[in-house]
Amino acid sequence: MAPTDTSPPNPDDAPQSARDQNSDRVLAVINYALLLVGISNGVTVLIAAILAYVRKDNADPLVKNHFQFQIRTFWYWLAMVIVGALTWIFLIGMVILLLATVWLGIRGVVGLIRIVDGRPHPDPTGFWI
Repeated sequence: MAPTDTSPPNPDDAPQSARDQNSDRVLAVINYALLLVGISNGVTVLIAAILAYVRKDNADPLVKNHFQFQIRTFWYWLAMVIVGALTWIFLIGMVILLLATVWLGIRGVVGLIRIVDGRPHPDPTGFWI
């Protein structure tokens, strides 16, 4: 007869608890809020990207998909801001910066709706929504 193991399970042995998955999902929602606040200040977009980079490897597939979307949103937005700033003198820069702001807002809202609904992005690395 084999002895029974009565020791409590080791939490490190579990792949990821429901609590961790839920906290990652909440962090993804917070990141989308940071993206939307970043429309007015820009700094919180960077904070959202850093948080997404830190948590993306340990997140479940749904949330990892959203973190990847947030990271790409940051890099595309930063590229548009740089191009807009460099071309500011030619007036096209103002248009580019306006489009970057609207684009960031749309991606933030669409991502927030999808994470709340529990849906992944069809193409988290793409430029379009």
